[in-house]
Amino acid sequence: MNKLKLLNEQVGAKAKEIRTYLDTAEKEKRSIPADDGKLKQLESEYDSLKATFDVELRQASRESQKPVHLGNDEQRAVDLFDFSKVLRHLERTARGSHSVLDGAELELVQEGEKEARDAKVQAGGIVLPRMLVRRGGYNPNAERRDVTATGTTSVTGDQGGMTVATNKYGLLDDFFNRSVMREAGATVLEGLVGNLDIPRLVAGTAGAKKGENAASDEVTPTTAMLSLQAKRLPAYIDISQQLLMQSSSAIEAILRKHITAQMLAVQETAFFHGGGTNEANGIAGTSGIGSVAGGTNGAAPLLSHIIGLETAVDTTNALLGNLRYASNGQIRGKLKGTQKVASTDSRMLLDNDGLLNGYSPLFTNAISRTLTKGTSASVCSAIFFGNFADYFIGYWSGVSLEMVRDKTNAISGLYTLVANAYYDGGVGRPKSFAAMLDALGA
Repeated sequence: MNKLKLLNEQVGAKAKEIRTYLDTAEKEKRSIPADDGKLKQLESEYDSLKATFDVELRQASRESQKPVHLGNDEQRAVDLFDFSKVLRHLERTARGSHSVLDGAELELVQEGEKEARDAKVQAGGIVLPRMLVRRGGYNPNAERRDVTATGTTSVTGDQGGMTVATNKYGLLDDFFNRSVMREAGATVLEGLVGNLDIPRLVAGTAGAKKGENAASDEVTPTTAMLSLQAKRLPAYIDISQQLLMQSSSAIEAILRKHITAQMLAVQETAFFHGGGTNEANGIAGTSGIGSVAGGTNGAAPLLSHIIGLETAVDTTNALLGNLRYASNGQIRGKLKGTQKVASTDSRMLLDNDGLLNGYSPLFTNAISRTLTKGTSASVCSAIFFGNFADYFIGYWSGVSLEMVRDKTNAISGLYTLVANAYYDGGVGRPKSFAAMLDALGA
C-alpha cells in the first residue's frame, strides 16, 4: 500500500497545484484561455498521475483479496490458536477475575493490536489479526458454506446444538465473500493503513466550437475527493457460560454464522443507502448520479424505466466496466410478472436467461423497499444501475472482540460478545451510476 499512498499524495498535490493556479488567476482577474500552456501542462501531469494511481488502485484491490500467505512462524501460531481459550479469557476479564493470555493466542492478539495501531483504529477489547480473520481470501465462485448442527447441547435462543464447521477458514471469510456489492464488482481494498483519499478531476463546462479568430471560452476544471475512513461495524451475540465450555471449532462456527449475518445486513444496506455518518456513503444519496423517476407517487417499474437507468449512465459516457442492475426481492417478483411487450407472454425478467435488459441483475433485501414518494409512504423500492467497479470499499485491520456482562445477563447466565470490523465505502465516480427510488413492487 506504500506505493499507492505515495501516488495518492502526488495526485493530491498536483490537484492542489491546479486549483492554486486557477485561484490566482481569479484573484488577479485574469482570464485563462482554453489553450493556456501552463494549465494544459498541469492537467496533463495530473491525468498521467491519476491514470497510474487508478492502475495501482485496481492492482492493490486484487492483491488485498488474495488468500493470506503465512510464514512458518505465523502458520504455526495459526495452527495452535485456540479460539475458545480467547473467549474464556474475555469471560474471566468481564467478571473481574485476573486473566492473561499466553502462547499462540497472545502472539496473534499482539499482532492484531499492532495492525489496529498501524491502521489508526481505536479498538476495544482484544484484536484478532487479518491472517486469522481472512485466511481464505475472496473467491467469487466459492461455494457458500454453512454450519451444521451435530449435537444436542443446549444453547440459548436459536443457536441450535453443538455446531461444527466442515472447513477450516477465517473467522469472517463468509462476511467478506457474501457481499452483494463485492459480487457486483466493487473495488475492494483490505488491510488499509490510515485514511485513503481517492481523487478525481471533475471538468467544468467544455468550451464551445468557435470560428477561426473567435476568442476561446475558459475551461475551469475542479477537483473532488472520495475519502475512505475507518468506521466501526459492530455485531453481537449472547452466549452462555455453557457454550464457552465447548470446543474451539464449535464456538467459532456459531460466531461465524450469527455475527456474519448481522454485519452483512448492516454493511450492505449502507453501501446502497448509507448517509456517511458512522457508516459507508451509499449510492442512493451520492450527489451527481443519474436519476429516473416513476411518477409523482411512484410507479411500477416498466421497461422504459429500466432502459432509462442505462441511458442516464450512457449520457455521461460512463457505460463501461462492471455494469449491473441491482434491486430487492420484491422488485424481482414484480419484474417476473410484468410484460416486456404489451399483450404478449414476454416478461421483463425470465428465469431461463436471468437477464434484465441484457445485463445480469443482482437482488438483495439490503436495498430498501420502504422509501417514500408523494402519497406512497414507505412502500417504494430502489433500483440501481451502473459500473460497480466505481464503488470503492475499504477494510482496516482484523476484528476486535469485547465481552460484556450486565445485571440482566448475569441473572440469565449469559455474556454479550461484541465483534467490530472497520470499514468504509463510497462512490468514486458518480456518473457511473443511476437510480430509480420510487419503484412500486406491490
